[in-house]
Amino acid sequence: MRIVFDVGGSVLVPEDPDINFIRALSYELIKISEDHEVAVVVGGGKVARKYIHAAKTFTPNETFKDYIGIHITRANAMLLIAALGEKAYPFVIQDFRKAWEVIQLKKIPIMGGTHPGHTTDAVATLLAEYLQADLLIVVTNVDGVYDSDPRKNPNAKKLDRITPEQLVEIAMEAESKAGESSVVDALAAKFIQRGGIRTYIVGKKDAYHLFDVVRGKHSGTVVEP
Repeated sequence: MRIVFDVGGSVLVPEDPDINFIRALSYELIKISEDHEVAVVVGGGKVARKYIHAAKTFTPNETFKDYIGIHITRANAMLLIAALGEKAYPFVIQDFRKAWEVIQLKKIPIMGGTHPGHTTDAVATLLAEYLQADLLIVVTNVDGVYDSDPRKNPNAKKLDRITPEQLVEIAMEAESKAGESSVVDALAAKFIQRGGIRTYIVGKKDAYHLFDVVRGKHSGTVVEP
C-alpha cells in the first residue's frame, strides 16, 4: 500500500518538541515502510500560531503570515527527518512531484506547508490524491471526528465511520461557528471527498501504535468513500 500520514503540529510539538513521541512515531513509520510506501506531512501547531499572532503586531499581510507558518511546519518536519535518520529523504520536500520521486528511491518524503492559503491538512490530502495513495491517516489532538466540539460539549458523540460527504458537512458547520474547529478543515475535507480517499482520523494515543492503525486497529474515525 501507499500511505500518507498527516501529523498535526500540536501533536508533534505541543509546547516544546515531544521527544518521546517523535521517537515512537519514527519507529512506527520505519516499521511500516518495510512493507508499504510512506509519505508524511507535518503541521505547525501552536508554535506556528504563536508566530502568526506575533506577526499581526507588525503587518496585516495575511499571505506574509502564512509564509511564517509554512517555515514553522518545515522546522517541525526537520525534527522528524532527524528522528528517521537515513530512512527519510534528508531535505523537506516542497513539491508533490518530488515526493513521488523520493518514494521511487525507497525513502520517506517529509513535507510541511507548501504555499499560502492551504493548511497542512489540505497539503496532505492533495499529496494523497496526487500519489493515488491507498490510505490517508490523520494524526490529531482529538481522537476522532465528533458530531460537535467535544472540548465544549461533554455530550458530543464520536463517529466511528462516516462518508466524505458527512466529513465535509461537519467541517463546514464547525468553521461557520465562531470559536469552533473541526479535526480536519473544510478544504481538506473537500479534497478527501474529491479524491475518494480512504481516511483514518486518530488521536495521539493511537499514533504510538501506527503499525496497528494501518491494519485498522484504532479508536478513531474511518472516512469511507
